Amino acid sequence: MSSDKREEPVIIKKIKKGGHGGHHGGAWKVAYADFVTAMMAFFLVMWILGLSESSKKSVASYFDKPGAFSFTTGKALPVGVSSTQKATYKYDNSPSNYNNFTERGGPSDFEENPRLADLDSNQRAEMIEALKDSVVAAKAMEQRKEDVGKFIDSVLNETPSLKELSESIKIRLDEEGLRIDLLETRENLFFTVGSANLTKEAIGLLKQLAVELGKTSNNLRVEGHTDSRPYPASATYSNWELATNRANAARRILEANGLWAGQVSSVTGFSDRKLYNKENPFDVTNRRVSILLEYLKADNFMGEKQQ
Repeated sequence: MSSDKREEPVIIKKIKKGGHGGHHGGAWKVAYADFVTAMMAFFLVMWILGLSESSKKSVASYFDKPGAFSFTTGKALPVGVSSTQKATYKYDNSPSNYNNFTERGGPSDFEENPRLADLDSNQRAEMIEALKDSVVAAKAMEQRKEDVGKFIDSVLNETPSLKELSESIKIRLDEEGLRIDLLETRENLFFTVGSANLTKEAIGLLKQLAVELGKTSNNLRVEGHTDSRPYPASATYSNWELATNRANAARRILEANGLWAGQVSSVTGFSDRKLYNKENPFDVTNRRVSILLEYLKADNFMGEKQQ
């Protein structure tokens, strides 16, 4: 081999593929995706057009006030439940009446309520009216809350011996009704320590409260609650007995001083299972008696119509 022969350079060629190879590249995928989206929108529009007027309003309500609905179930939230946007309610008694939201867990559409499925035309009409009446009654409970609050304030202000109780009475609406909590913010306020013996002041308050609550047509539930301080392991008495006995003691005073016969629907002792102050199970405010004025349900109004 000659020594003066030069090495030839290595040449690497890069071949660029044209943008139109492989069935026009990926452009068809974009076009197909647009087509599928358009078809989905088309079928969604057709589905909505086929809905009843009440269902259309339900869909519109969801997008208008999404915070008033549960993102888990899609159902309307009851008043008082925390949400992104506070739930609202409007009752319209016109022929085209529609309720997208019946307070405290009622049906979202009266005409499509499953309770109407097996009823004849007369029973169906009665049930629809009863459902509407229950909604109106639930709305009226907000005014009842104000009235009871004013009544208790007047009682406390007019009775010097009861003024000390003012900071220990809490009134609120929840998903079950109007709740009046009598909190043991200190020892021997409503009950003597460790017993179901009502104090003189507690008896005086309950007597007057019974007269006011007895004016309503709502049923009452009385609940007893304790903190998490246990009795000694050797004791035959526990927080369960204490909670139940305190609720019964309050029930006896209420029934003897103004409630109508049968107004109390239940008496329950919860021990420390439903704490008022969940952050501190030993806080004294967990010791309390709750008086719950229950919401009227459709069945209450059906009973009236059948009498």
